Amino acid sequence: MQNYPDGGVYILKIKLEKKIEIKIGALGKKIFPPGYYFYAGTAQRNLKARIDRHYSSDKNYHWHIDYFLAEADIESDFVFELPGAGECFLARILIDNGGKTLIDGFGASDCSCSSHLIYFSAAVGNKIVEELIKNRNLKKDFNEFSK
Repeated sequence: MQNYPDGGVYILKIKLEKKIEIKIGALGKKIFPPGYYFYAGTAQRNLKARIDRHYSSDKNYHWHIDYFLAEADIESDFVFELPGAGECFLARILIDNGGKTLIDGFGASDCSCSSHLIYFSAAVGNKIVEELIKNRNLKKDFNEFSK
């Protein structure tokens, strides 16, 4: 079992097996192709509770990701001890390394990012996060990003 800090940012690695249309709250109905989706989020307090909530199917839908997770499966989560702006930083790393933003505004209604849900094909997405964080000083990279 993973040890979670009290607060930080995270990436959910989500696999979608087949093309599907999902109503994402106020964003409306959206088409999602099969592949891997990575959701960048933050919980600066009670991080473990937030992650546990994402894995739970027994919840009221509050965030865009809640609607998506009703149809897709989380494969794993990655947690980083960074401040709240770190979720934008993580989304940017994924986009800069070939990720696509298919749904504008997804999970990003409180920042200037285009989306916090980043898509990769199944072939690329399988190991992308592991490769991007291996041997990397994310705190140093975040400090450069936030200048």
